[in-house]
Amino acid sequence: MKSSLARPVVVAVVGGALIAGSALAGSPAYASPGSPADATPPAASVESASTLDTTDPGAGADSGTGTDAGTTTDPGTGTIDPGPADPGTTDPGTTDPGTTDPGTTDPGTTDPGTTDPGTTDPGTVDPDTTVPTGSFRLNYTSVWTGQQIKVDQNANEYNDSGDDKATLKRVVSWGDGTSTALSPSTFSATKSYSRAGSFKVTVIVTDPTGNVSAIPARTVAVTVPAGKASLNRKSVYQGGQFKINVSKVPAGATKYRIDWSDGWGSAHKSTTKSLTGRVLYQYKWDAAKKKYVQVGTGKLSGVRAIKISWGNAKGYGAWQTIGNLNVVKDGWKPSLTIKKPSSPSRASSWRTITGTVADKGAGVAGVRGTAIRITSTGKSYCLTSARKWKRYYNDAQLIKYCYGQGAKATLKNGKWTFKVPAGVGKNQVFGVEMWAWDYADNLRSTYRVARITRS
Repeated sequence: MKSSLARPVVVAVVGGALIAGSALAGSPAYASPGSPADATPPAASVESASTLDTTDPGAGADSGTGTDAGTTTDPGTGTIDPGPADPGTTDPGTTDPGTTDPGTTDPGTTDPGTTDPGTTDPGTVDPDTTVPTGSFRLNYTSVWTGQQIKVDQNANEYNDSGDDKATLKRVVSWGDGTSTALSPSTFSATKSYSRAGSFKVTVIVTDPTGNVSAIPARTVAVTVPAGKASLNRKSVYQGGQFKINVSKVPAGATKYRIDWSDGWGSAHKSTTKSLTGRVLYQYKWDAAKKKYVQVGTGKLSGVRAIKISWGNAKGYGAWQTIGNLNVVKDGWKPSLTIKKPSSPSRASSWRTITGTVADKGAGVAGVRGTAIRITSTGKSYCLTSARKWKRYYNDAQLIKYCYGQGAKATLKNGKWTFKVPAGVGKNQVFGVEMWAWDYADNLRSTYRVARITRS
């Protein structure tokens, strides 16, 4: 949209005569997101059987045999009859009923393989049924499509008495089937809706056991701003001018912005009802330079969608298409002439230079030029954009001083006028070069040379 032109043409002066041929010319820049229960019980003890050794008072002790008074000797056999067991003794091969067999469990003790009903099994834990609690903040409950809403939830706004906060999972549910997960260190999330409707927004907090919070949702109403804008033309040549007319501003809108389809964007107050634009080159925003810069030299063409976005204190809404613009290629250069004065050898004849300009395509954007004079002593001067004569010594200076922008010509109804200040005189070689460019950045230049013999 904002084209910059630089088209060199050289006017060389040789042997006191100004000869056009390979001079360089440049045009101006044009602005256009372990229990005791498990312990082994002590082993049961066995009480030893006690034997009472007595001597029969009716019999003498036989020191040779040591026969127990409680036994008798059969006189016929010489064998000893053991007789009945002393009821006061216990057979060591049997278990005293008053003792406990170490191979059985005393009813008064606990079997290490079972659980004492009076104790708790360490393998059983009461289930976690505590639900996380919390709240959240929402900046807006009514927005336009495209505008952002924001959910905030600080660390002190959610809790679970049985779990560490770092183990809790938090997810923002936007009510339209989409969601945003929040990490332990994230406390906010934003959302823009692409369609109108009523959406329930909440933050779902889940603990490691799977208990889910029941934080009440809040409803967000989303609408489409009802504004109206139109294009005055459906088709233009590359760089050709067209207009955007705003006929209706949505209620509550205080501003709007335009997407010109070429990377360039502009912002305006809602009170601005008409805008003029052009589409020619691709642009992008340069954050370092804080301005739009041209991308390449290719010219844009074809159907381009021109869009508008309405705004208020909540920001800008979604883009809406104003209309489609067909950009037609323009390969025509402007036509440009310099009118020859009636007396070209007279200095006065070059004080005001005139000519014609026309363009078949996008239209003439401007006409500029410069003049050169060489004195009889060989001094060379050129006309700056401020219309001052500047002495130069080489072509680099000539281009720097006078061809960078050139002096502006007055243009009206296909005719142009170029004023030359005093300084052109007798016995000088004078030359003028003019250039014209159209809105498609096509350029044409032309020149005239004269030897001045009279004032």
